[in-house]
Amino acid sequence: MTKNCGKDTSNRIASLLSCTALALTAGATGLGFGAAAHAQLGAFEVEIREPAPDLVVPNEQEAVEVVGRAEIQGGVRNLDLFLVMDTSKSLRKTDPDNHRSAGAVGLVKSLLWTDAKIGVVDFDKNGRLVSPLSSDRTAVMAALRALDQNGKTDLAGGIRAALEGFAAARPGSTRVMLLFTDGRSEEEDARTAMAAARDQGVLVSTLLLGSDEKGAAILQEIAEGTGGSFVAVTDPASLPDAFLSLRTGVQRVALSVNESPPALARLTAEGFAAKVPVELGENRIVARASSIDGRQTEASTTVTVRTPGCAELELRAERDGEPALSISNRAVEIVVDGSGSMWGKMGGRTKIEIAKEILDGALQWLPPDLNLSLRAYGHRSDRREQDCEDTELLVATGVGNRAEIQSAIRALQPKGQTPLGYSLAQVSGDFGDFVGERAVVLVTDGLESCDGDAEAAARALQAAGPVPVHVIGFGLGSRSSDANQGTEDLSSLQAIADASGGRFITAGSASELRRALGTTVGTPYSVWQGDVRVAQATLGADAPIRLPAGEYRVQLDSVPAHELQVTLTSEQKATVVLQRDAATVSHSEARAAIPYTTCDPTMATEKSAAGD
Repeated sequence: MTKNCGKDTSNRIASLLSCTALALTAGATGLGFGAAAHAQLGAFEVEIREPAPDLVVPNEQEAVEVVGRAEIQGGVRNLDLFLVMDTSKSLRKTDPDNHRSAGAVGLVKSLLWTDAKIGVVDFDKNGRLVSPLSSDRTAVMAALRALDQNGKTDLAGGIRAALEGFAAARPGSTRVMLLFTDGRSEEEDARTAMAAARDQGVLVSTLLLGSDEKGAAILQEIAEGTGGSFVAVTDPASLPDAFLSLRTGVQRVALSVNESPPALARLTAEGFAAKVPVELGENRIVARASSIDGRQTEASTTVTVRTPGCAELELRAERDGEPALSISNRAVEIVVDGSGSMWGKMGGRTKIEIAKEILDGALQWLPPDLNLSLRAYGHRSDRREQDCEDTELLVATGVGNRAEIQSAIRALQPKGQTPLGYSLAQVSGDFGDFVGERAVVLVTDGLESCDGDAEAAARALQAAGPVPVHVIGFGLGSRSSDANQGTEDLSSLQAIADASGGRFITAGSASELRRALGTTVGTPYSVWQGDVRVAQATLGADAPIRLPAGEYRVQLDSVPAHELQVTLTSEQKATVVLQRDAATVSHSEARAAIPYTTCDPTMATEKSAAGD
């Protein structure tokens, strides 16, 4: 016997589930029913009402509540039922308000079928037939109300008295005995009485008031040995509901999940209820019901447990109420490759043509408070001249220079070498006396061609404060079919970005160049969970960051640096808007539901690494 079986199951569904694995075929034999008898019975139905079909829940949920209906339409016909009631004197203490009689009377009143015959047996020091099988429910209820509380507990005597009473049962009837007691009895005598009931095709259901483990054990054995059910309650006030659990003719409902061993549900006046465990993935829950006349039926539903949905984080900046790419003053120098290789083609168009178009368009959507400057290299001297100092600041740092930059970009004509190192070495003086965030966006299609050290130049830029060099590798590999050459280009350009704390992004088309430019002109920020950086992005970038739910720290590479804490919730988007007014930075948050998407915990870190 499972230890929990003696505890209060009226309010604790889970303890009934742990009572026993059921042999659902018990009770289907030995009752003497043939096909003709079954044809006269009402339809036996079971229905799962909760959870709803195809329910999907997050994996924080380890169990679901199952609630359903199980009943025989019109009831069980030709039911002969004996209520075998304990009347020992111990009930004066365990049930002083006589809830057992109230429960039994309630059962008699609420039986759904009209042709049932009911009898009453009481037992204390022996068993006694109080009221024979009768259709007169008023007389039966009067007999139940008149039961006293005196003597000992002879459980076996009560069973034997009821078996004698079944001598007057109708031929072929469904014979059921409901036995109530508040204590234990002599076990061997009880087992002998159980065997006699089984031999006569009588189903015995047992109801215990109390928590006596040995008493519960023998009652459960009697119930299982005859195809009945066992229920235990510790609160006498729960007895009326316990009696009512038998009113529909449903003997038991057992639940299994993915073909697990079945576990008993609690029968209620309305149907049945239980809590069942669920695991990650699809869980098929089957409710198998058995009736007191030996029939079975089942229903099923599916609950899918999924991993928690992703959360999303979007960071935006505003300055004086207008969209911004930073919460501090920011200057970006665009360095454009004007070497001869930019005449190479992508999708039928030259790379310089595409670059001009994208850079010209960017000037339309970049916020007006962003300080911009423009430098080009390889655009003045023919390649044959081997001019390795061919670099020029075309437009100085400022906020009102958009038209000047557009004109300079449109006038570019690729000609010469690729003096990357020399060009980056000149950048340190291009920002003048600007104070704030500084960054370089290098748009190039290839490697250094003048023996310069672009990696060292990018590192040297940091002497006067951070100046990340974001490298956009545009149309790499289009100059040559040599796979080794393409790999070397990628490695060298990545090293330039790494040396300066910048990012290296490849762009193989006009749309990719547009996106790459957008992710390099704003203030970078990192998202941390504890000491681990889980994502990196840029203010003004289009796509929100997808992350698992949790607590995060956002660190902006602004001047001065700024940090904030944010809590992300599964299947919610958190939009954080940073506002700067004069020298003050504040932020506000907005939350919105988003569709479910799976969220691999490694996804954010992988995304961060790809964008670095």
